[in-house]
Amino acid sequence: MLSWKEWGEWLAPRTLDVEPLLERAFKGTGLLQGGVSDYLVALAVACAFPVMRYLMDRHVYGPLAHWVLRVPRGHPKKTDARVSQEQLDTLDKFKGGRAGRVGAESAYKCGVQVCFTVVLLVIGLSKPWFYDTRLYWGECSSWPCDVPVSYGERFIYCLVLGFYVQAVPMLFLWETKRKDRLEVFAHHVATIILIAYSYYLNLTRVGVMVLVCHESNDIFLEAAKMARYAKHESMTTFLFVVFMLSWFTTRVFMFPVFVIYSTLFESVERAQLLGVADSIQPHHTILNGFLIFLYCLHVYWSYLILRIAMKQLTTGGAEDIREVEEKAARQRQQQASTPKGKRVASVGSMPTPD
Repeated sequence: MLSWKEWGEWLAPRTLDVEPLLERAFKGTGLLQGGVSDYLVALAVACAFPVMRYLMDRHVYGPLAHWVLRVPRGHPKKTDARVSQEQLDTLDKFKGGRAGRVGAESAYKCGVQVCFTVVLLVIGLSKPWFYDTRLYWGECSSWPCDVPVSYGERFIYCLVLGFYVQAVPMLFLWETKRKDRLEVFAHHVATIILIAYSYYLNLTRVGVMVLVCHESNDIFLEAAKMARYAKHESMTTFLFVVFMLSWFTTRVFMFPVFVIYSTLFESVERAQLLGVADSIQPHHTILNGFLIFLYCLHVYWSYLILRIAMKQLTTGGAEDIREVEEKAARQRQQQASTPKGKRVASVGSMPTPD
């Protein structure tokens, strides 16, 4: 049976190489050449994401959500069809953020993660270092690393950095309020710092592999949430199981065993071999500190995922335990506005597997 390295030696030459295409597109433009201009490109991408999100929500995800959830289109007060508050909440989570606000959530995030994963694989599969962690440092004799960075690596860096920059205000302004909002905020900030810092250090090979370990499993998470909103229980369970398997494979196992191990030890071995071990500090400590911090967040979220899985097995329900605050606040608001002596059924958000 072929090892992962041998499999890579066979696959890499047979994989589509997009570098010539990107070189023709960006050569001579001054973009994706490294330096401050690339951070400005990422900032422009960050500004473009909300516009794209609004257009997709209005013309793609909105109609799709109405069709899948069988909710009549149009304003609830201007149509004869009866639409409950629960249906509106579910519709909003399927296609968008918090009620009455612009933005897409599950459908939008699923689409974005599919695009990121495809781009990461197209860029990475044709590279020898994608299959051998020692090649992250193969041409690196100092930090910042003096290794050539391909157009593909710069392209995905600007794309993902722009996404996470705009994701920070989106988290508080447009998206559903969840119990772990501060943890997600910390994750986004740490990710932005890691992307920008590793780009400065020219450690884009490591950065691409970190993204590979993080982006793909979110596809199954958001797909499972949409299936839950649509009340397809068997599909929800299947997608949630696939999500769990991918989560524990990539974020809990591969991320520390391959990526963090390489940044902690193989980078030092390479520096000692070249006699430049002192030159990699303090960058080595800072970079690994952020990577380990991300992994600690993964461990916390793994605990939440296991709680959801246990609840599914014992009670058959997979309510999003992170949305307790939002549901409780809505119920308190309803109780405060309800005349005494009357009972109103709760219209809390539909349970989700996330």
